[in-house]
Amino acid sequence: MAYQNAIWDFDGTLYDTYPVMLKVLVAVYQQQQVPVDQDALYKAIKQTSIKKMLQALADQTGTAFATLDQQYHQLEAKTQIAPQPYPGAAAILERVSQTGRNFLMTHRDTAAQKYLAEHHLDQYFTEIVTSQNGFARKPAPDSLNYLCDRYQLDRAKTVMIGDRALDIEAGINAGLQTVYFDVDCLLIAAQPTVTITDLSMLIDYFNK
Repeated sequence: MAYQNAIWDFDGTLYDTYPVMLKVLVAVYQQQQVPVDQDALYKAIKQTSIKKMLQALADQTGTAFATLDQQYHQLEAKTQIAPQPYPGAAAILERVSQTGRNFLMTHRDTAAQKYLAEHHLDQYFTEIVTSQNGFARKPAPDSLNYLCDRYQLDRAKTVMIGDRALDIEAGINAGLQTVYFDVDCLLIAAQPTVTITDLSMLIDYFNK
């Protein structure tokens, strides 16, 4: 089936930001003097979220979640200097823009738009939804329903593309098609419409 529109996740889907995110999360654990297995932590944040891992750390140490969350985001903003898009990101964004529209739905703040602009990729997006829009976090479908309703998107021809189970679950909850970018070959419980290991694999799904 040929798709028309794409709603993208940012971290780990369009941009390879996880190495820095993991480094920062490990630093927060170390500040709390909690031993951490980096490989296990990486799999955990890919299966769940940074927020849930920080909440678990707060429960374990008695440190307020708000304190840990602030520490993480302040350090991540300083450390995530020049994230790079995954190979093939520009090509597939351009292809989608020829068939329909690209949208971004990220839990990150407006830094996502800044990173896109640095690589001239922001031009391909009709709208960028960030944490500052105030929608419920994925897997809640609120933000996706907002985009579909505002732009009258055909849900049968619109895909949610992400690298975590919560992205796929959000897409399913919104009645969309789903693409799981399985860059790490991790199994998830959610059942995506399509699974890819390279963004270039999407080209054929967006026919001109």
